[in-house]
Amino acid sequence: MIRMNGILSERRVYKDIVITHSHDYGQLILPIRGSMDIKTEHKNLELDDQHLFFLPPSNTHTFKSDRPNEFLVLDIPDYKLNGNDMTTLQDGIELFLDEKWNAIRFLILNELKDNCDNSENLSKLYHYFSSFIFEKSMSSSIKYIHEHYNENINLQTLAGIEHYNLTYYSEWFKKNMNISPTEYIQKLRVQRAKELLRDTDLNLIQIANEVGYNYNSSLTRVFKLHEKTTPLDYRMKIRRMNKKQLGLG
Repeated sequence: MIRMNGILSERRVYKDIVITHSHDYGQLILPIRGSMDIKTEHKNLELDDQHLFFLPPSNTHTFKSDRPNEFLVLDIPDYKLNGNDMTTLQDGIELFLDEKWNAIRFLILNELKDNCDNSENLSKLYHYFSSFIFEKSMSSSIKYIHEHYNENINLQTLAGIEHYNLTYYSEWFKKNMNISPTEYIQKLRVQRAKELLRDTDLNLIQIANEVGYNYNSSLTRVFKLHEKTTPLDYRMKIRRMNKKQLGLG
């Protein structure tokens, strides 16, 4: 299996052939024209030109279309997706194609006009709009974490957002997310750090600052805790894999 090195995007047309499969990456499907039928375990919908659909990884689904159609599809590797979000959205989510999403679609289509590698720009766009996909499934405090994960987040502030005392909030969070608030914040920071290590040439202290740490040693400690390797070793491993896939190593 070839590991995806970033977000892939293309315009696709679906045919009147029933296809059932699953894949280990997420998929964002935005209509350009027409419609198609999508069925997951608990959803059976006609995706028209007024709606978009996010499909999480490892979700067996069936699709076809017997009408003229064209869709903008983003294949999103699992390392860019938060596992807790995928648990709450395991059957996918349909969203209304409002002005905000129309603007996002326009920006992505503009990226496709260039023949050069646009994975870094797509990653930046995804980092901007990903919260719009998952926000409906999030509590207010988790939305706050996603918006401020690279800042100094006070647990008392999070508890206040949910109108809970601090002790109950910590219990409530762990019951719903299976990890503590601190671990959740760390995982978001590590996830973002992995994107920057893969998709940019920023040095370690720049990446640490970008994700909310004042020192690269702090990032390294948390990164090793969750990934069992250092950030720089992770970057070297990914770059060796990329060279191998391109036949350069």
